[in-house]
Formats: sequence, C-alpha cells, structure tokens
Amino acid sequence: MGAADTLTLHGLFPSDRVLDVQITLSKEDWNSRRYQTRDRNSLGNRRLKPLESPFSYFKGHVTIDGVEFPDVGVRKKGFLGSLSSSRPSLKIKLNFFDRSADLGGLKTLTFNNNQQDRALLSQYMSYAVFNDAGSPGSRWAFASVTVNGKHLGVYSHVESVKQPLLQREFGTDKGTLYEGTAVDFDPGWENSFERKMGDDGPGRRKIRQIIEALQGDPGNPITSTDAEIRAWAATSAKHDRKWMTSGFNDSGWKVGRNGAGYERDRGYESFIHSSFNFEDQLFNRTASIYLRIPFAIENLASLKESGQLTLRVRYDDGFVAYLNGERVASANTPERPRWDSLATDNHDDSAATAFQPFYISDYAGRLRQGRNVLAIQGLNISRESTDMLSEAALRSESNTLEQTIAEHVDLDSFYKFWAIEGLLGFWDGYSGNRNNFFFYHNPKTGKIHFIPWGADALFTNESWVRSTVGLPRSVKTRGVIANRLWSYKNVRKRYARTMKGLLDNHWDAEKLLTETHRLEAMLKPHVAPSQKRFQRSLNEMRRFINGRRTEVMAEIKENLPPGS
Repeated sequence: MGAADTLTLHGLFPSDRVLDVQITLSKEDWNSRRYQTRDRNSLGNRRLKPLESPFSYFKGHVTIDGVEFPDVGVRKKGFLGSLSSSRPSLKIKLNFFDRSADLGGLKTLTFNNNQQDRALLSQYMSYAVFNDAGSPGSRWAFASVTVNGKHLGVYSHVESVKQPLLQREFGTDKGTLYEGTAVDFDPGWENSFERKMGDDGPGRRKIRQIIEALQGDPGNPITSTDAEIRAWAATSAKHDRKWMTSGFNDSGWKVGRNGAGYERDRGYESFIHSSFNFEDQLFNRTASIYLRIPFAIENLASLKESGQLTLRVRYDDGFVAYLNGERVASANTPERPRWDSLATDNHDDSAATAFQPFYISDYAGRLRQGRNVLAIQGLNISRESTDMLSEAALRSESNTLEQTIAEHVDLDSFYKFWAIEGLLGFWDGYSGNRNNFFFYHNPKTGKIHFIPWGADALFTNESWVRSTVGLPRSVKTRGVIANRLWSYKNVRKRYARTMKGLLDNHWDAEKLLTETHRLEAMLKPHVAPSQKRFQRSLNEMRRFINGRRTEVMAEIKENLPPGS
C-alpha cells in the first residue's frame, strides 16, 4: 500500500499531536548538505534577478508517523536568520525522483527549524490567526524531526505555498505566484521577485504596473526646479530649533539648485547640483544636511482646490521634512532628529534615485498666501558612507494613490493581511521588513493577493534588525505599498477599523493563552536540549498576548501619525 493510501493531506497537519518525522540519507550527503549556506554578498544582486538557492537536493528516505516515503529529495532551506548547520530547516520533495508522486496534490513538504521562533509556537499560532480571519495562509502542524537517528527537536511543519493552497483559497491555481525575499515594488526591481508557478508574462506586467502606480501622479509643480535654495552641512546644534521655520535667516548658507549630497563612486552625480556637492563637508565629518526651499503661492484658495498636496523626495538614506516649521513627513529618521543624528536604516541606491511620494494634504493648512518654505533635513546611514542624496519638491496631484493601487492590488484582502501583520508584531514580514511573503496574481480578478510566509518572529514589539523606538506598535509601514498608503488620513482610519474588527472577532486573549498551555504540554516531550530558551520565550509571548488588545486599542483610538 502506498503512502498516499495511508496518510491523507489533512493528516499531515494535525492539531492534537506532534508528527514523528524520521529522515535517513547517507552520512556523506547529510554532512555535505547541512553545511551549505548563503553568501551575504549575493544579496546585492537581488534587484536584477531572484536570489539563487545555494542548497541542493540529495536522495533520502522519509517516514511520517510510520508511513514511508522512499526515494525523496531532501535539501536544506532558509534565509539568513534561520540558517543552521546543526538543526537546518528542511525541504522534502516527494516527486524529486518519481515525478508522479504527491499527497493530495502536495509535492513539497516544509519543515522550519524555529531558529528565530524560540517560543516554538509563533508559526503555529500566527497562521491560525491569518486563517481564522479569512486571510489566505498555509496550514500548519508540529513535527519531531530525527535525522539518521539523531533527534533534532521540534520543527514547524508548514504547508508549502503550492497548488492545493491556491485552489483552496482562490478557487483557481492558474494564476502566477511570486515569492518576495528582501525585495519590494521599487523602480528597477521588477525582476527581483521569484516566479514560483504560472505564466510570467501577465504576472510581470502586473508587477511593473504596481511599481509605476506607486510613483504617483507627477501632478503640477508648487516648488520650482529653477529656484535658488540654500543648504548647510550640519556641524553643530546652533540652528536645531529654528532652521526649518519660514523666518529663519539663511543668508550665510550655500546657494544652489535642488539636489544636494555627494558621490565618491558612481550613481548620484547627475542628481547633485554642482554648487551642492558636500563631499568635503560631509564625508567622515557629519551625516546631516539642511535644505531650505522657498516658494511663493499667489492664489492659496485655488491651490487647495486643485488636488492633494504631495511631497516628492529622493533620499539616501533618510529625511525629515517641514512645511513652514511643522514636521510633515519622514523616512528612516529618529523620532527627534538632531544635527548629529544618523539615518535609522539604509535606503537602497536604486530606490533612492526615484522620487518617492509622500501625501501631506493633512498639512495643507500650513500653506500661506505669499512666501513659504519647505525645509528638509537629509540624513546618512553613517559618516563614512560613500554617497548621500537629498532632493525634494512639492506637487499638487489629482488622483489618489489608493484609487490607483486598487486597480492592481485587492485592497480588501491587503488591509486585512497588513493589519494582521501589525496585530501579531510581524517585524520580518512584508509590511515590517519587505521580506517573507508571497503574492498571487489572481486570473479571476486581475489583482494580486498577499500570502504570509516565514512567520517565525511574531508576538513581539521588537525587531531583530532595526530600532523600533518611537514607532507605533500596531502598524508596520516599511513595505512600500503600506508606506505609500499610510500617508492618507482615510487609509489610517480604514486600517484602524480593520484592526478593531480583528480584535473584536479574531483576538481572544484568554483562548490564545489557553492554547499556549495546551501546546506547551504537547511539545515538552519533544523539545531538544538546544531549544533551551523555549520556556522563557513562551512566557514573553504570553505577556505579549495578554497586553496586546490594550496597547493596540490605545493607539488606534488616537490619530495615528502619517510618518509612522
């Protein structure tokens, strides 16, 4: 009797027991395969093409709950945070040798090592929330994994994003599926997404359409590209409180045209005005530059009626913008920037050369008839950086981004996906880190739908890769779609409504805590000695669950800031 006759697809994802997974392969293959790893330097090429897998399949024999799967392919898997040579994450390809082999249509099994999920429950419980809320997601279970007789501990068995999931969630698997790994919908990045299945032609066209839509409507200029502006490489705090106000005296600053910074190699030189090459003043000296862009408004009433107010910025690596002294937008910037502040994150060079729109109509009341000033503080990631760029302009646009994006992204499903990531504290997902996601180009609607992946770092307010000090705890806005949309007040209100709906209908702290105790008892006999932080991390997870509703409701009751 074959494996498919004795183990069902449903049986692969039990909720009341831990799967027993026994893997056997030659000692030589195991020692060769488990030490395969990724080269961090290869990440720099991901803009031009998807990351190539460094992992190769080897012939193996797998037994799941006593049911044998002979002659399967076994390989290591993982990105950077989940890589391990002693307890590697694993892919089992049932049809690697026998192309007809599958289990209810599922041909690949995924076993994640919980390297970043020290409480062990993150993937199991987060996928449960996604599914319960009606957001497309994998099925899940636990597995006790043994390789060549050595017990490796508790793994998360997660349904691979393949045809069965697509058919179940969308009613068709004939669309195009892509995976995103540390990439986003930035200009020049359309080839960075890895096609997993389906016709690449319509899928790739949709990606290009989304990238173009995210650049916004060029609109009508408010600030002039020919106007003289003034700039200063910040060397002290002497101007920190007044430099951004309209009445500040900047007569001692350098005079030039828009576009300031420096380039020690190649890339930004065409965007930097000759008078505003600040290499001597910035490189190895300071990481901050102040720009003051004056502009005049002849008919304020007409301008306010002409459309939405949009700030367009080229920046490497961060900026904060002020309109007549009031802060209106920022990116990769500390909560209270000073003259000697550094950018809080890197902004990729290829993305930095494209204007990024920030929708600031909420601050149109700051505009005045006559003279106005747009002030920009540009920040670099370090004083030793080889380049820096800061350029900004104000525009009036007629179309709203949400309307444009809705032509390509199923926004109902995106808001739910986005809010669940925020609710669960998914710092390494799409909205939090532009990572760990799939999206499916649904042929029925012509729009894309996001699917979570790699959910091993949730139920926390902290990030392993960047500071979260001063940021809201209920929303992540690093993913470019989330980031652009968040500029709109109506989007923030819609997000808050979506979040409240999740809290009311899909978040029961008492039930969640009860579930953690049930799962703890189920897992304890299978926890490996190397998973020694299990209990401590589980207690931290319980504290997060217990206080989550209170801290999220406290934020969404207020007006969440557009610069989150």
